[in-house]
Amino acid sequence: MQRDHFILSFILFLPFLALAQFGHGTVFDNYGGIYNVVQNPANSVESKYRYHINGMSYHFFNPTDISGTDFQDINQQPNGFNALKFSENEGNASNENNSAVDQDIMLPSVLWGFSPRHAAAFLWRSRSYTDYQGYNGGLWARLTNPDYNDSISINTSNFNNTTHQWDEFGINYAFAAIRGNYHFLKIGGTIKYLAGRRGTEIRGSISTNENGNITGINQLTYLNTATQSLPSNTTAETKAFFTHAIGFDYNGQGIGGDIGLVYEWRPRETNRVGARNSSATVNTYKLRLSAAVLDIGGIEYGKEEKDIRKRLFKFEGSSIEPDNTEELFQTLDGANTHTPQDERIQQGSVTFALPMSLNINADYLVLNDNKYYVNLNYVQALTSKDDEFTNTRFGMATLAPRYETSDFSASIPLAYVMETGSIHVGLAVRYKYITAGCAALANVATGKPLNHVYFGISLPVLEEVF
Repeated sequence: MQRDHFILSFILFLPFLALAQFGHGTVFDNYGGIYNVVQNPANSVESKYRYHINGMSYHFFNPTDISGTDFQDINQQPNGFNALKFSENEGNASNENNSAVDQDIMLPSVLWGFSPRHAAAFLWRSRSYTDYQGYNGGLWARLTNPDYNDSISINTSNFNNTTHQWDEFGINYAFAAIRGNYHFLKIGGTIKYLAGRRGTEIRGSISTNENGNITGINQLTYLNTATQSLPSNTTAETKAFFTHAIGFDYNGQGIGGDIGLVYEWRPRETNRVGARNSSATVNTYKLRLSAAVLDIGGIEYGKEEKDIRKRLFKFEGSSIEPDNTEELFQTLDGANTHTPQDERIQQGSVTFALPMSLNINADYLVLNDNKYYVNLNYVQALTSKDDEFTNTRFGMATLAPRYETSDFSASIPLAYVMETGSIHVGLAVRYKYITAGCAALANVATGKPLNHVYFGISLPVLEEVF
């Protein structure tokens, strides 16, 4: 016991030296405990733990085909333009750039395996998700960085950006529906109370010429649930999102949830447990298949005394030569290009949908009587980028060979993101109380901003001997 306390004390002050890919669509370890419940709510039952208590964990992921966002420099109040940080010269700018920033802070949460067939969990998470899809990368870089001097392509860009920040308080329950000799099926769900902080969306069609000037706006809509002000580069709050995670400044509410199931094939060769084995140290399946629908639901913003308004802009005539976001919208507003009533949302409220997705996973024990696995995971968005006030998660496929024991695991995830065409290679390591690291090994080697980082501290209490 004294040795364990020493290790925990050491870990609390350990900088995150280990490398890991750990987040949405990339959790494969059988000993992930409460973290696995985030990926599939059925994972809480037979989780290997009697209790698994999360102290705090932080996950940041930025798949992009242009520029990059440092996880330490994320705006608390993104306004549709300023969630990306562009370099002075960005060679990957095109007519159809895509980028996303996914942040997930898990605050004190607990999993409780109270019987062999049943388990429950409480999850408290503070989240932020923003996705830019189909935008002119050169134009966006010019509006957000005054030093940008690269070329801007001629095009009519149909783009959208939705940024949403919220907290969720979830109650999870899972049970073993089938416990046969060779077949095992568990089903689970999580119901969530959703507390919204803010939602921002900008979408439309902007035409540009060879100089990067705006020659026409067929339709440009802008909505911000937190303020009626137009976007501005100078007034944006630049404090990092995670510094505000424990606040309770909510402006909206809703109900959401996750549902999932897990099937395991347990042939005689692997389904063997010794008389003195602990249920926490034995994996009895040869093949595990799972599926989950995550992030069902949405958050409604707006009250009678503070209606939410959507601005609609159109523009034809001489070109606009904006040097920044504020100048663009001041020009549009001064030209009276928006509707007089600012196109008030029906009943003065608006609902932002969560980034609902389908998560499919297959885990295979390579050889019997050892600890080597290979995992294949696929994430598919169940929302469309054409839907208003809706985040759309990027599709991702991940292949990960893994070595695993109850105290230690290591894997090498290789992930491909469909919308950006980017490949991410990571080294995942878990040791008892801590999981920490980054899936951006290439960025670490070249000194570029990290596009993935994760760290978490938890207290696991394993199941007792059978």
